[in-house]
Amino acid sequence: MKTLNDIFTAAMGLMDELDASGAPGARDTAEYRVRAPGIVNMMISEYRILAGLPGSFAAVEAMDDPILKIDDAYAVGVMHYGLAANLLVDENPGPASFFQRRYEELRNLYFTRRPASDGERVEDLYGGIEYGKFARW
Repeated sequence: MKTLNDIFTAAMGLMDELDASGAPGARDTAEYRVRAPGIVNMMISEYRILAGLPGSFAAVEAMDDPILKIDDAYAVGVMHYGLAANLLVDENPGPASFFQRRYEELRNLYFTRRPASDGERVEDLYGGIEYGKFARW
């Protein structure tokens, strides 16, 4: 289970805010640390809406709080792009725009490749073309 700190550290790596030891610099990232929980909570809520998960969730407040009921691959592979985009939106719009596009691309890819849950029926809305296999396409 990943924590807010895991996502924050990955976002700081994207934003080039890591010190020589590979950790987010305490002085340079103090404002980011304050803003990160709210942004991550917004992304958790977005994840739950897109996944169709009902009910409330345990919000993250501290850097050591775990990200509950979210796939680790999504937490570390997608959410850090969204966090970096939201942290940089005012001070550096160019990279923020790139990170936002990447976040949306990976988020959409994640949700389109999820298997249908039990009880869901996948329906072909377009139907089939009768004897279409004999046509030259």
